[in-house]
Order: sequence, then C-alpha cells, then structure tokens
Amino acid sequence: MSEKHDPYDHNPAAADWVKSPFSGEGNGDCVIVARFDNGDVWVGDDKNPDRPHLAFDQAEWTAFVQAIEARDPRFTA
Repeated sequence: MSEKHDPYDHNPAAADWVKSPFSGEGNGDCVIVARFDNGDVWVGDDKNPDRPHLAFDQAEWTAFVQAIEARDPRFTA
C-alpha cells in the first residue's frame, strides 16, 4: 500500500487564494480557498491570512463538500 501524501506539502507562495462565493462582501469574515492541480484544497481566513490554514486532499475535500450539501442544499455547487 502506498503512503498517503500530505495535503500541506505545497509551496505557500504558489497558493492562489480566492474568496468563497458564500462569504459576505467587505465584512472581513470571509473564507478563502486555494486549489492545487493535484486536487488538494487549502481553506483559510482572509482577515488573518497568516494564520494556519486547513488542508484537504481531494478525497477529504469531496467528502467535506458532500457532507455540507447533505445538510444544506444552498451550498450545492
């Protein structure tokens, strides 16, 4: 069995952060997301961009999004 890769194993300077479309405008309480070519996703806080972020591999991110969609269909992409 192959070893699982670390979704934190990316160069932070290469992260292209975008604001979530579900975040409010200009209130400083926004979720920012960076996606990588291999499917990894980082989630951060635009008010505190130097704070540690959460990192998900593609399978973890898919499970996370599916769990949100199951609870609230407004978040269906």
